[in-house]
Amino acid sequence: MLRKINHRNKQQGWFLLIIAASFILIMLWRESTIYQRPKVMPLPDVPSESAMNLLVASDKAFAYRVLILWLQQFDVQAGQYISYQSMDYEKLIHWLQTLNKLELTSQYPLLLATRVYSRVADTNKTRMMLEYVFKEFQTNPGKNWRWLAEASITAQHKLKDLPLALKFATALAEEKNPDIPLWAKDIRLIILENLGEFEQIKLLVGGLLANKTIMDPNEIRFLSLLMKRVEEKERQNAK
Repeated sequence: MLRKINHRNKQQGWFLLIIAASFILIMLWRESTIYQRPKVMPLPDVPSESAMNLLVASDKAFAYRVLILWLQQFDVQAGQYISYQSMDYEKLIHWLQTLNKLELTSQYPLLLATRVYSRVADTNKTRMMLEYVFKEFQTNPGKNWRWLAEASITAQHKLKDLPLALKFATALAEEKNPDIPLWAKDIRLIILENLGEFEQIKLLVGGLLANKTIMDPNEIRFLSLLMKRVEEKERQNAK
């Protein structure tokens, strides 16, 4: 009788052990499926022109808002954040170009370009985004000058690329559009000072002051102080 009881207890023990092991395996499997990282979807191509026209035909302004919000939130997928620099920047720029044409009065695509997508660690992608801003400026200087001013500052301080910053700043300074303020045009002079191009500064500023084309007293004061600072630096370098 005692043997039967012991045998029955061993069977129950093995049965409980199997049940416990099965329960643990099920829980581990569930945990692995619940917390499994979902697959990140790549940025799709911009639809063809005919498909885009069909998409926005009923309400262009509404379609623009939906698409710009979708693009802005594309880095959030299935509850996880993906880095901007993992995105295809050629496709991203194509999307920004398309959306910028879709709503000509909006500044938002270029705001995203300068203040979001250009801030990645990948300097090549930063350059791509800044060059895109430069092209948009050339298309519409009066609308897009502020973004090129920011692109010039980003090139100077983030990329440490003064020639690229000077390229953007020179385009601003030489643009005749009256909507571009003087402070944006003055970025070129600041970059030239950082480059040590004192003679070029004297030629540019001297011409502006001599021709009396600038009437704003604050701008005249800035240019006069810049000339004095440049002359002082030249004297120090000559010692």
